[in-house]
Amino acid sequence: MAARGIRIVEGEVEELVVGDDRLRGVGMADGSVVRRTAVFVPPRFIPHDTLLARLGCEKDASGWVATDASDRTSVSGVWAAGNVVDPRAQVISAASQGSAAAIALNGDLLEEDVARAVADHRRGAGQRPGSGRTAA
Repeated sequence: MAARGIRIVEGEVEELVVGDDRLRGVGMADGSVVRRTAVFVPPRFIPHDTLLARLGCEKDASGWVATDASDRTSVSGVWAAGNVVDPRAQVISAASQGSAAAIALNGDLLEEDVARAVADHRRGAGQRPGSGRTAA
């Protein structure tokens, strides 16, 4: 930073100093003012996952809802996608993840329906049309 002429100011920021509708500096907690005409502040990403937390979805080490490769959470029947699981997800990637999660969810429901139909069939719930006999 020093090689690029960038000065590092240690301390706690208390306020932005504005005059004539322009940024003039950054007021520090010790009373000093660091003169500036621009300030860059990184966003603070916070997942809005209250519902998922109430359902008991596990979180990863960073505090985001954990999912597997198909966006399934630790709670059966619950998928999550987008920036509730990935702080870097922007609108287009979040929509893509949502679509992929919907495809996985649909596949899971289809597997469940097929398993139920097979179980019913094995229990003899189905009859062959017109045969009067139980399907084997």
